[in-house]
Amino acid sequence: MNKCNRLLILFIFICLIDNTDNFLFKSRLSIIKIGSFNLRRYSLSKATSTNSTNSYISQILQRYDLIFLQEIIDISNDNRVVNLLLNHLHKKLKLRKYEAIISPPLGSTSYKERLVYLYQKKSSKIKILSSFVYNGSVSKMFERPPFILRIQLSSSGQITFIGAHLKPDCVYNEFRLLRTVIDELKEKSSIILLGDFNADCSYLNNAKKKEIRNIYFNEFQWLIDDRTETNLLESCSYDRIIVSSGINQWKKVNWKANTNGTFQFDKKFKLTKQSALQISDHYPVEVDIY
Repeated sequence: MNKCNRLLILFIFICLIDNTDNFLFKSRLSIIKIGSFNLRRYSLSKATSTNSTNSYISQILQRYDLIFLQEIIDISNDNRVVNLLLNHLHKKLKLRKYEAIISPPLGSTSYKERLVYLYQKKSSKIKILSSFVYNGSVSKMFERPPFILRIQLSSSGQITFIGAHLKPDCVYNEFRLLRTVIDELKEKSSIILLGDFNADCSYLNNAKKKEIRNIYFNEFQWLIDDRTETNLLESCSYDRIIVSSGINQWKKVNWKANTNGTFQFDKKFKLTKQSALQISDHYPVEVDIY
């Protein structure tokens, strides 16, 4: 074997070691994909529909290690609608199983919805610590108080999720009140706010958005910005994921670049507008964190 061949083999060997180290490093980081999805009035009739809607919803949900769902309409005492959703999801999966963390019906009027976190049940990356509906000093000022979940991520410690579906007519006030929720929790962990905040277009103008960003959430990063359309019917950025950036007492949320955005299921599955709207009028928003 001549000298050139030996050098080439040595170079290839070094590259293999380097790639292996990178793979092991990324594995140790325990990257998970999180999301938020307004399922557009997911009721018993929708859960029991015989068309392809639930099949597509299942394919969407299995993208995520953890996802926050809104507009789950379930007045039963046995979480019938959520269990049907899980049954649809598990039909598509052989090895992975999901579990649901479900709020009570929320809302001050006859219309009530449940907020739900779905997560991979036997994931070694996620440990569920606690969950509760916010019941602090401003809870009655929300149409639906935020649903809070604390998890332990194996690579980076505790993360507190604050999930909310803000009332369209009260977005400005409820959005600002989310800051009170954060302050009252007195967390020192990483913070993630997510949900359908209706935070754009006619519900929240640019001046009010700027105020909320600069005054109330200046220590946070908006991973879903105003250029990201999250709605199928309007060019609006209603749905958001907002994370602590390491300023003040909250730890930084580590997230993978270029993974923040929407999952455009209508294009992925080549659906007509009518078929897509049977799933939802919102896209899921998502990001990989570690």
